[in-house]
Order: sequence, then structure tokens, then C-alpha cells
Amino acid sequence: IAVIPKVDNAIFDQVKISAQQAAKELGVTLTWEAPTSIDGKKQVEIIENLIHYQVDGILISCNDAEMLKEPINKAIRAGIKLATLYSDAPKSDRIFYIGTDNKKAGKICAETMLQLYAKMKKTPKNITVLSGGMNADNMLERIMGFKSVMDGKAKIEVLNSFEMPDLGKELINYSIAKNKNINGIQLIWGVPVLNGVDSIPALDMLIHDGGAAVFFDVSKPLLKYIKEHPNCATMKQDFHAMGHDGVLNLFNAISGKSYDILTLFDVKVIDKSNAAEELKKM
Repeated sequence: IAVIPKVDNAIFDQVKISAQQAAKELGVTLTWEAPTSIDGKKQVEIIENLIHYQVDGILISCNDAEMLKEPINKAIRAGIKLATLYSDAPKSDRIFYIGTDNKKAGKICAETMLQLYAKMKKTPKNITVLSGGMNADNMLERIMGFKSVMDGKAKIEVLNSFEMPDLGKELINYSIAKNKNINGIQLIWGVPVLNGVDSIPALDMLIHDGGAAVFFDVSKPLLKYIKEHPNCATMKQDFHAMGHDGVLNLFNAISGKSYDILTLFDVKVIDKSNAAEELKKM
């Protein structure tokens, strides 16, 4: 079984550990085939190589759903069981998807942000949304969900970081500096703040000045920050289940056993009220 993440980073480290754990339990060989960038062409090349080597199964987190549609279908035609996790390619012939319910997660982000404003007795004005890849299904779904709740309530600007953390930090700093009316920041791709919100000075200042901020994913530095700041929150995803259950489900498909075609996980909202409790789990 080969697992293809979107790219190697702190988020996918959790998927890697649980996928390897499942492979060990099953007694199968698992390879981790990480692309060097989020360019969809890199994942196309990896799939082509895996077809050549005739692997039994592929579990992929898609950087570009449209670009990967035909390579995925080609792998399926070659007899390989191919499924998606975390970021889907719903128009392809992939056999199943396992991961976050991303549209619902986007809605929860917006609802959480509105609750933060209500607690501060403020209203949203201008909100900057930081995304990862422009063509990744999980990012597009989260944006769609966020806008379905927030449209008409605030002006929304979406910035794409191409899943480059340093670029993401620069974009947030620049966005806040150029528009003094911004009073909300939504990271639907959360890696830039996992090493600490204070690594983005303008964002730290905006929060201290009473702006609302909602992030994605968890880390010790981020949870410590949220514990001290009532006007921010983050979304926790179940990466362990994605990796472990994804490999188990794919193994069942390869073995001719029954498997789940769609497995969706809800995000858990972490704010000041439960950040300390979550911190103990890390």
C-alpha cells in the first residue's frame, strides 16, 4: 500500500504515524510517497510510477482534484484499489473517501467566528481567509462552507498560500497592514500558526486589539495561545482515524472484503474554554 500526502508537513506527520501503525497491525508493507511541492503534476508522476510498480493500493490526499482525475482513473483501470483521504477527487473513480467533512467544517468556522464576535459585542467587517492550495477539494469545500454562513455579513478576501507556511505568514501580515478595517482572520489551512501565533506579528496584534481569529488544526504553541485569548479558536481534525482507518479500509477493499465508501469526520472546536484540556492530551 502506498500513501501519497499532499506534502510532508506537521499535519501529515500524524497521518503517517497512524497509517504505519495500521500497516504493522495488518502485516502489510506501506510506503510514504510525499511530493516535493503541492503542484498536482508531482502527484501525477507518483501515481504513474506506482502503476508501473503494480502496487496493490493507493491512498492519496489530492492537491488538484481535476488534474488527478484521469491518473486516478488510470490506476483503477490497472487494477489498483485507489482511495482518497483528507482532500478528495469526487469526480474520479476513486473507490472511497475518508476525511473531514470539509464543507461542514467551513460552516463551523464561520459560526464559531460569529460567536466570538457576539461575546465581544462586535460585528464582522472585513475578514481575510487564508487558504492552502487553489485547486484542492478540501480547501474549496471549506471556503464554500465558510461563505455560506458569512456572505452578506462581512467583506471576505481569500488569499492562497500554496501550502507554503512562510508565504502564508507574509500574506497575513501584508493583508492586515494594507487594510485597517480587517477585524477577522480565518485560516482554513492552519500550518502557518502551528509554531505560534506570535510568529505572525500583525495577527498577534490584531487579536490583542480585539479582532477575531479562527484557525485550523492544533499544536502545543497554538493551544497555549488560545488558552490565554478568548477571541480566537481552532478546529481539531481526526488525523489518527484518517491514517489508521484509511489503511484498514483500503486493505479490506484489496482483500475483497466489504469497505466503507464514504467516511466523514466532524471537526472539534477548541477555544479558551477547552484549550487547557486539549493541551493535556498532547
